Amino acid sequence: MKEEKAKNMITKDDNVMVLDTIKTEKMKKTIQKTKKKEKTAKAEKNIENISLRQDNDNSEEQGNSGDDLLLLDDPKRRKEYLDCMKDLLTQIEDFGFQQEEVLGRNIISHTKYRLKTRDSILAKMERKNRELTEENVFTYINDLAGIRVICLFLDDIYRVRDFIYQIPGITIVKEKDFVKKPKNSGYQSLHMIVQFTNGKKVEIQLRTIGMDFWSVLEYQLQYKKQRKKGKALKKELFSCAIDVRNMDQRMLDLRQSIENV
Repeated sequence: MKEEKAKNMITKDDNVMVLDTIKTEKMKKTIQKTKKKEKTAKAEKNIENISLRQDNDNSEEQGNSGDDLLLLDDPKRRKEYLDCMKDLLTQIEDFGFQQEEVLGRNIISHTKYRLKTRDSILAKMERKNRELTEENVFTYINDLAGIRVICLFLDDIYRVRDFIYQIPGITIVKEKDFVKKPKNSGYQSLHMIVQFTNGKKVEIQLRTIGMDFWSVLEYQLQYKKQRKKGKALKKELFSCAIDVRNMDQRMLDLRQSIENV
């Protein structure tokens, strides 16, 4: 009887141990599942946060891309600038005709005009390190509209320049003479920023045919240049600019010598 009782007790203890083991395993599995759920929830939360940050970053990028700015895409604003350029060109060309009557020769070869493109505006604002807003664009960029007057001789540049100072209804905001003092690249042109009574500004560039020829080709060559040829290209362009300057001076001297005969 004692042995049977002892045997039953052992069996009972074994059953308790088995049950405890089962309970322990169940608890372990429950804990593991709980941890797994927590990890999954945490991972999902992290992914959600990353997505939110990306959305915010994208929103900021879109906000700074200038897509929401009308700039010169606004028909009314575009027309205002075009009207200002047309007014300037008409008066300058009329002055050219008057000078032809007085001097017996042309002083203006031709004229050009342009409105700055959106890409060019955005790139310039980035170079200026200014916040991209409409107010800043129209405050800090003076050459949104520009006209170019191509003269025949060096002294004709200054004839046109002096006339511009006499045009009523505009103010000369700034003048830079890269004819008398060319840029380090060799670039030559006389720049003027004029402002109309409506606040619109227009840049005027005055240059000879040779200067314009050099500037147009220089822009194309610099745009397409390879880095390894950069130094050699700059050196050659500068040399060409000196040749243009010498040619302009020789042509002016030749004309003046003919006039003095």
